[in-house]
Amino acid sequence: MVDQHRITTKGRYCLLGGEDVACLADVSALDVIELHRVAQGALPKSGARVACYLDNIGLVDGVVLHDLPGGFALQVIANPERRSRIEARLAWLRSAETRNDQRKAARIVPVHRAVQIRLQDAEAAEAIVADLSMTGAALLLNERPRVGALVTMGKRYATVVRHTAEGIGVAFRMPFGPLTFNEHVIL
Repeated sequence: MVDQHRITTKGRYCLLGGEDVACLADVSALDVIELHRVAQGALPKSGARVACYLDNIGLVDGVVLHDLPGGFALQVIANPERRSRIEARLAWLRSAETRNDQRKAARIVPVHRAVQIRLQDAEAAEAIVADLSMTGAALLLNERPRVGALVTMGKRYATVVRHTAEGIGVAFRMPFGPLTFNEHVIL
């Protein structure tokens, strides 16, 4: 039986000596992640500290619990704030599997999620950033500006491109550059 709550994503894990190994990660709960290497590389020993970067999720730190065939189980180590952001990202990824997602750019969940939205008539509304890409954002928002409306999201100009059950999707008029785009970005 397939676990409907399991997310499988590509990634890389890094061993203490600096070796990077491509892997596939199976995430069903945040506490333990199963990592399976897809390229030649060492497998860490039980108790070893490992950092991994998982596509669509981000950086995850942990300690190896035990071996698996071709991989290992990783006990996630994260403070409550980081755990909350990862869990929000996993919830979004699970819901994305059941909808037709038209977005193409990689997404992150920023540390600073609260943002003010201003409409053209200068009306302001508070929103929460559900996720962010270099080209746009999904916002949790009660108001629903019309699709095509120009808004200011923090200091960024954007166009409303879709309505969702929880809010809106916007496309930035000027995308983030690769050097300024990370989870610590402040809008």
